[in-house]
Amino acid sequence: MNGEWQPELRALRYFVSVAEEKSFTRAANRLRIAQPALSRQIKRLEEDLKVQLFTRTVRGADLTEAGEILLRRAYLMFNQLQQTHHDITIHSTHLGGVVSVGMPPTPGEFIAPRLLERSKALYPDIELRFVEGFSADLEQKMANNEIGVAVMHDPTPRDDIQITELLVEHLCLVGRSGTLSRPSYSLKEAASYPLIMPSRPNFLRILVDSYAEKHDVSLNIETRSDGIGHTKSLVRYGHGFTILTYGAIISDVQSGVLEAMPIVDPAITWRLCVAMRMDQGRKRTLSVVEQMIHEIVDDLVAAGIWK
Repeated sequence: MNGEWQPELRALRYFVSVAEEKSFTRAANRLRIAQPALSRQIKRLEEDLKVQLFTRTVRGADLTEAGEILLRRAYLMFNQLQQTHHDITIHSTHLGGVVSVGMPPTPGEFIAPRLLERSKALYPDIELRFVEGFSADLEQKMANNEIGVAVMHDPTPRDDIQITELLVEHLCLVGRSGTLSRPSYSLKEAASYPLIMPSRPNFLRILVDSYAEKHDVSLNIETRSDGIGHTKSLVRYGHGFTILTYGAIISDVQSGVLEAMPIVDPAITWRLCVAMRMDQGRKRTLSVVEQMIHEIVDDLVAAGIWK
C-alpha cells in the first residue's frame, strides 16, 4: 500500500465478526455471506497489514496478538463512528440518534431499564446504547468520546467534563438477611465483622481504607473479592459481610436475601453523579437523556426504593 493504511469498514466488520464468533463458518452465517468471500476479505486485510490476525485451528479461529490489538482498536473506531453520527445529527431540531450511556453495574441495574422505558415513551427516535463499566473506565471512555453521558461515583474533576450530582450515598454494612440486628453501626463496629472486600486500587476499598486510617480503625478483612457479583454471592451464602452503598444491593434487599444498615460515627459518603463532556453539554439529545436520569433517581428516592 502507498501512504497510510486506510481500512475498509466492511473488512473491519468482517474481522470483528470472525473474532467474536471464533469461527469463519459461524461468522459467515452471521454476516450472511459465503465463507470463501469472508476468507478472502480477511486474507486481504492480513496482507495489507503484513501480519497474521488469526491462528486457524480444528476448533475454529483464535486471535493472534496482532489480532487482539486490532480488535480493541476496531471496537474503538466503531464506537467513535457512532458518536460522530450522533454529534452530527444532534444539531437537528428533531430529537433522535444514538446516545451511548455509561453506567456502573450498580446503580445501572436500576437506572438503565427505567431510562430505556422512559426514553421509548417520550423520545422514540433516540436509540440508547448502554456501556457497563466502573467509574474509572467510564471516565476514560468519556475522554475518548466513546460515550456521551455517564453515571459515575465521585468522578475526578476535569476542565472538559461537566458533572452534576444525583445523590449522596452512605456506605452500609451488608450481611445475609437476619444477621444484622441494629439500625446502624459505627465504623469501628462494622470493621470488626469478618469482611469480604475488594483489593486496591478499587476506589470503594480506597475510600473505606482512608476513613479507617483517619479514625485509627483496623479492618478485619478475611476474604478479598474484586467482583461485586461474587462479593454479594459470598455474603448471601454466609461467608462474611461487606461494605457497599445501598444502591449496590437494592434488588438483594427487596428479594430478602441481604440486608444493609448504615455506617455512622463517622458516616462514609460517596457522591453519585451524571457527567458529560463540556463540548457536548449544549446538545439537546444528551441534555434530555441527562435530565431523564435525574428524574429517575429522584423518583427512586421519593418512592423509598433508593435510601
